[in-house]
Amino acid sequence: MHFAWSDALVLFFYFGIVLYSGYKSGRNSSESKEFFLANRSLSWVPLSLSIVATETSALTFLSVPGIAYSGNFTFLQVVFGYILGRTVVAFVLIPLTYHHNFLSVYEWVGTRFGRKSQKTMSGLFSVTRVLGDGVRLYASTLPVAMLLELGLPKIIPYSFSQYSIGVWTLAIVTLITVLYTMQGGFRSVVWVDTLQYFVYVFGGVFALFLLYQASPEPLAVISSAWQGNKLKFLEWENTSATYFMPWAVLGGALLSLGTHGADQMFIQRSLAAKNVKDAQKAMIGSGIAVFFQMILFLAIGTFLFYKFNGQTIAQDKVFSKFLIEEVPTPFLGLLLSGILASTMSTLSSSINSLSLTAKADFGWNLGGQKLSSVFFGILLFFSSFFFFSLPENYTKGLLELGLKISSFTVGSMVAVFLTEVIPFLRKRIIVSDLGLALALASSILVTGIFGTVKNYNFTVLVPLGMILFWSFALIAGFIFPNRKR
Repeated sequence: MHFAWSDALVLFFYFGIVLYSGYKSGRNSSESKEFFLANRSLSWVPLSLSIVATETSALTFLSVPGIAYSGNFTFLQVVFGYILGRTVVAFVLIPLTYHHNFLSVYEWVGTRFGRKSQKTMSGLFSVTRVLGDGVRLYASTLPVAMLLELGLPKIIPYSFSQYSIGVWTLAIVTLITVLYTMQGGFRSVVWVDTLQYFVYVFGGVFALFLLYQASPEPLAVISSAWQGNKLKFLEWENTSATYFMPWAVLGGALLSLGTHGADQMFIQRSLAAKNVKDAQKAMIGSGIAVFFQMILFLAIGTFLFYKFNGQTIAQDKVFSKFLIEEVPTPFLGLLLSGILASTMSTLSSSINSLSLTAKADFGWNLGGQKLSSVFFGILLFFSSFFFFSLPENYTKGLLELGLKISSFTVGSMVAVFLTEVIPFLRKRIIVSDLGLALALASSILVTGIFGTVKNYNFTVLVPLGMILFWSFALIAGFIFPNRKR
């Protein structure tokens, strides 16, 4: 490994740029609309890139190349489904919530059904966000700790364990993220997300350039990949394939419909747009940006396959192996900055969104908006820190569970909004506030049971959650009817 002082300086410079950007882009304001929605003055371009940066974790950055390494480009069918799902969100769900001057998307639920339903949805969002991002942040520090464990002894005469490096990395990343999130609120979050998007994309482009340059005959590699079906992106024939065309597209569309249609962290970016058209362009544009981003990461994986001559390497470790063995100093610092950028963008968005829902949906002040950011930053840190204390055989199972948490909840939650826009359901689901809250909680509980006991993946869990919610809501309508209607 080539980690040296120059790589460390690159990392320190990156952290400095992030703090300065957060300070300059933010505006000191005690107004909730400025702190949480940037006074609805943001253009669709930074909002779109912020959505992409928020949903791109270090796991995405390091693991997607492994998909192409062990397979081909058929994962793009899922990403095409993302675009379709976000298009539905843009034209069906965003107009539902944008025009009501809400801070939280769950305020619409309170207006439509009642405060119990609003608090239930917001509470479920908060719990799943803390748990899901806690696991995600823990997982994001693992590759960084693995890389630095080998490299730090070369510049510091001490040896460090992966555990200690992981904890300190998490602490430093959390501190820096809380500082710029607290300073400038949502405006800082969006503009720093945009910066971080370009940092990790540039890191990916640079890694691809290194692989291209290292190939004796790069054009021959591309030709071999084409002939060997490594560039195949459509799977029509093999119904048992991991990414069979109809199910891959449908699964991607439903997952994106759920996450980007009912998750405050993503809808918040739509509510912060100048107008509803900008909100729609930001949502659809994020899907297109993810599509091209995935092409970049998959291309890295294809070149890695020929770099390592098709060796049997775990797909989530192949890119890390390349970073450890091949990337020269100081460019390793640049790529580590890209990994940390993808982590910090997710963390900052969670902190701001959790602070918003606490205030808007529960009326909790928590000492003010800035102190609220500190509180949720600390909460997310300890949520992540918890997993460092568990034995490895437990963390493997919890990691898989943590990454599934969003698919446990988003199907049922987006079904609440779809109830309003689908005439058949709007006429038949006439349920009280309490009844809807119980139906929502019950459907998520049953979906979670199916996800853990039966180990269903997201292509099944999201539509299952939707169907379960509508079924429970219809039953609840007979037991707890909405007499006001």
